[in-house]
Amino acid sequence: MPKINCAIYTRKSTEHGLDMEFNSLQNQEEACKAYILSQAFNQWEYYKTYSDGGISGGTMERPGLLQMLADIRARKIQMVVVYKVDRLSRSIIDFHKMMQEFDKYGCNFVSITQSFDTSNSMGKLTLNMLLSFAQFEREVSAERVRDKIAASKAKGLWMGGVPPLGYVLKDKQLIPDRQESQLVNLIFQKYLELGSIQDTADWLNQQGYHSKCWQTAAGNNMGGRPFKYGSIQRILGNPVYIGKIAHLARKKVYPGKHPAIITKDLFEAVQAKMGADREGLKTRRRYIRQDSLLGDVLIDEQGRAYKLSTGKKGIRRFKYYVTQNGAHLAVEQLDNLVLQTIQNGDYSDILPRVTAQSLPGNDAKRYLERVVCQKEGKACHVTIYLKKQPFETFLEGKYTEDALKEGSRAQIKGESIVLQDTFYIDNVSSTRLQNGSSNNILTVRQLNESLVRGLARAWQLKKLIASGQTTREWEKNSGLNKRTFARYLNLCYLSPKIVTDILEFKNPRNMSLKELMNLAEGETEFERQERAWCC
Repeated sequence: MPKINCAIYTRKSTEHGLDMEFNSLQNQEEACKAYILSQAFNQWEYYKTYSDGGISGGTMERPGLLQMLADIRARKIQMVVVYKVDRLSRSIIDFHKMMQEFDKYGCNFVSITQSFDTSNSMGKLTLNMLLSFAQFEREVSAERVRDKIAASKAKGLWMGGVPPLGYVLKDKQLIPDRQESQLVNLIFQKYLELGSIQDTADWLNQQGYHSKCWQTAAGNNMGGRPFKYGSIQRILGNPVYIGKIAHLARKKVYPGKHPAIITKDLFEAVQAKMGADREGLKTRRRYIRQDSLLGDVLIDEQGRAYKLSTGKKGIRRFKYYVTQNGAHLAVEQLDNLVLQTIQNGDYSDILPRVTAQSLPGNDAKRYLERVVCQKEGKACHVTIYLKKQPFETFLEGKYTEDALKEGSRAQIKGESIVLQDTFYIDNVSSTRLQNGSSNNILTVRQLNESLVRGLARAWQLKKLIASGQTTREWEKNSGLNKRTFARYLNLCYLSPKIVTDILEFKNPRNMSLKELMNLAEGETEFERQERAWCC
């Protein structure tokens, strides 16, 4: 009889007690080894122990389990031995997946305290019954934890985690920190003064303020980073600062046991301002949709509507159609090119007099049924569906689906006139949309934000030098090492023409910020810099 390699799998859901001299994992292992020894007459032999400490049985992402499954697939193991079935898994779906893997590679499974194995049908039935109870127990435990958290929050108790900025944790209670409380008040007041979350974050970073620092259980220091839009938004919307506890899952707010660190009037003023900003954003989006030719009809090849977005530089506002993969198409340019395709395209085979007598300007909206835009690399394939009914007098009934010229990019499909064209998108220094039929190029210059931010940061660093700070103070205040600090500083000595081009949204060679830094570092003469920038 061939020998049977037996693997032992042990697991514990929490890390509590694992540092003891004799812990639960060792207890499970010893019991399983004793069982394997008792089956020596069946040629059972101990092969290896796989352990996962502090990991739930509701997930398959366990290092020990994954290694064991890999060894099973390599046919190194013929039997898996556990102390109880719930040590292997508490999920019926996950367990059945594992059993399929076991069967596929000729591996059996046995639980030593529940007197069954999967080598017979009764063992498999018993196993499924026990696993159902194991999953039930896990779900009930999760419900108990959720209910306990909800009940504790209803009593105004802090339920653990990193305390918010402005508080420290003592004896499981939130206690105001004087210095951090002053910073929280400053954030609320500065937001009302500036009226912008991003401007508030930028101002705080310029003043040298950082997010909250804390220490993990492993002793690692976390936090202390520059503020971002999201972190300021969470602070401004957190009712903990007026002495309340929020239960986000149940969308409820309860009176807290901790003291407030800002006034209720200040908090409500900020919420009113943020609410007005959100409504203003919705209004602007509605305006953009109404103000664009394709805002209500532009879809991708899968029928999903394009979203509308805006960008702003000074008093200039840019509008975009945005795809789900993040590609931006300038609204004005795409609208104009679609309009030109309809009015001036070579569709004499199907629209003999339309270009001369129809579709003046934005009046095209009432003729458009839908526009399908499919982006493939730099090519943007556009299919325009026009309503056929307004053009019946021009078509005069003599154009049908069978009467089109061979190779025509126009068709009649049912009650629609279908025009097809291709635009080419070039994002070198701007978004250029080139009509495939007329070779007409229209350009919208877009801000290269990376280069502008680099220039802005360079001048901020130069101010640090002018203030008389030491090198160590520079590094501390800027968060940059000496090498990176110097690379940014070189940008202050670029040719004025290059700086003007960047601020006018020009970038002939599509340089990245890193390439621009290399240019500023390697060339000090303006003429050479300009030659490298343009050629």
